[in-house]
Amino acid sequence: MGERTLTEAKSDKDPKVVQGMFARIAGRYDLANRVLSGGVDTRWRRRVVKRAGGDLSGQRAVDVACGTGDLAVVLDRAGADVLGVDFTFEMLEHAPAKLRPGVWVQGDALAMPVSSGSADVVTMAFGLRNVVDRRQCFRELLRITKPGGKVLILEFGMPDRDLFGRVYRSYLTHVLPRIGGALSGDRAAYRYLDSTVQEWPDAHQLSQEMLEDGFASVDHERLFRGVACLHVAVAPSEV
Repeated sequence: MGERTLTEAKSDKDPKVVQGMFARIAGRYDLANRVLSGGVDTRWRRRVVKRAGGDLSGQRAVDVACGTGDLAVVLDRAGADVLGVDFTFEMLEHAPAKLRPGVWVQGDALAMPVSSGSADVVTMAFGLRNVVDRRQCFRELLRITKPGGKVLILEFGMPDRDLFGRVYRSYLTHVLPRIGGALSGDRAAYRYLDSTVQEWPDAHQLSQEMLEDGFASVDHERLFRGVACLHVAVAPSEV
């Protein structure tokens, strides 16, 4: 058999295929994000840090699926001691230009090279859809979090099926792959984005799964009428 395509791999998230996709678009990833979101993704990342506590001075933060480092930079500005972890080396290559070298580690979100109970704050922005086993990812995020620490997951969602929702779905399916493809040189990557977002479970299901996997509490807030959703979970305190 030949190499699998993104379309063939989308339902089981073949790690090698997804990793290869991000390696190909790494050099244009930031530009595509800014254009396709109209810059609103930067506000979402600031919201993550605000929900984490705002002033993170003296706290250890691990940014999982950190990509080129956008969220890690915001965490650093809030005073956190930041470690960025990503599966794709080519994405990490662009991160040191934004933040001092030495805080970036290549690793799988399902089995990270991070000590248990070492992070006050754990973040993950737009990475959860890409893992092969999100339940294992939840457990791994919990593993590295200190008792009573926070895990914040920012991910795309789907708006309600009103006029805005219908327009957004049309944009996601017909417009985004063309613009994203033109900016990144890889239209398949943005068809993959469309398919994984539309297949994604709703926020209530994700909250329930996180509770089942050991978090003490989980709440969520919809951003930009549901285009994105931020889950904020708290690890159990020590007994």
